Amino acid sequence: MVVSVSSLNDYLEQTLVAVFCNLKESDSWQKGRADDFFEIGIGKTPPRKESEWFSNNPAGNVKWLSIKDMGESGSYALNSSEYLTPDAVEQKNVRRVSEGAVLLSFKLTVGRVKIAGYPMTTNEAIACFESEDKLLLQYLYPYLLTFDYNSLGSTSSIATAVNSKTIKGMKMLIPNKQLLEEYSEIVSPIYNMILSNQKELIELENLRNVLLPKLMSGELDVSEVSI
Repeated sequence: MVVSVSSLNDYLEQTLVAVFCNLKESDSWQKGRADDFFEIGIGKTPPRKESEWFSNNPAGNVKWLSIKDMGESGSYALNSSEYLTPDAVEQKNVRRVSEGAVLLSFKLTVGRVKIAGYPMTTNEAIACFESEDKLLLQYLYPYLLTFDYNSLGSTSSIATAVNSKTIKGMKMLIPNKQLLEEYSEIVSPIYNMILSNQKELIELENLRNVLLPKLMSGELDVSEVSI
């Protein structure tokens, strides 16, 4: 069941990218820099030596996404391996990311892309693209998935050459409003299904993690369960 949900989401993301790639460019499309179309912010890491700002407990704390978390499977960022306390976010002025924002890793590991599934924060290696226009964000996700990041610097130095200024200056090509609306009608159900499936997958994994130790220890006996 877990494998089938994951495989379905892989297929759905491939479909999303295929729809994006089939958009027909015209003279009505807008050209510009990334920061012409999106509000782009960079995350932050509080001082590591001040351990009171960090937690491994999600209760009452704020998700804090890292490059490692960006490498996890799935289109949406739903969990993080570490959390920041609310005081850390406020006192250290860590940028808050809105649900639905598109996230891009640009330091050391360049080109990992996620959609923020919840409000969260990130470290300084991740750029956050936000817009009040959800159609633009729906378009941006596959745009960044298929972007040629080698064009931002030489192949040998791409991991160190890219910085926040480079990201904000990325060349963008944006369809006209009518085409974005037509595109959204097709991809909105795909995005919704990917998110629903990914949340279901997490629930199944959590259930497995709770039940498996009890089965292994004999605390839970399923020998007489009839299916």
